[in-house]
Amino acid sequence: MCHNMNSLMGRQVRFDRFRFDPETGRLWAGEQEVRLTPKSAAVMSRLVAHAGEPVSKESLFASVWPDTAVSDDALTTCISELRRALEDDAKQPRFIETRHRPGYRF
Repeated sequence: MCHNMNSLMGRQVRFDRFRFDPETGRLWAGEQEVRLTPKSAAVMSRLVAHAGEPVSKESLFASVWPDTAVSDDALTTCISELRRALEDDAKQPRFIETRHRPGYRF
């Protein structure tokens, strides 16, 4: 199968050994799909869309949980799930950095 992956898969984001498709919320480690919950995939999409910039918690809540009151725990759970999926360490992050005032940065 020698198709151009980009034409088949839209605008995937590639980093390290991972591929993430913001449109579908699917994450792959090499050829293996890594399952994400829909909310974690939505958080990942938002972080990837603003890669290199801090994304505020308020912005994440507004885009991932619009019109829903949720606690910080919901976001923390999603970030934890993403870190597990990416084998990332909160203390020495390679991908998702906690920005204590503003929020998170990819």
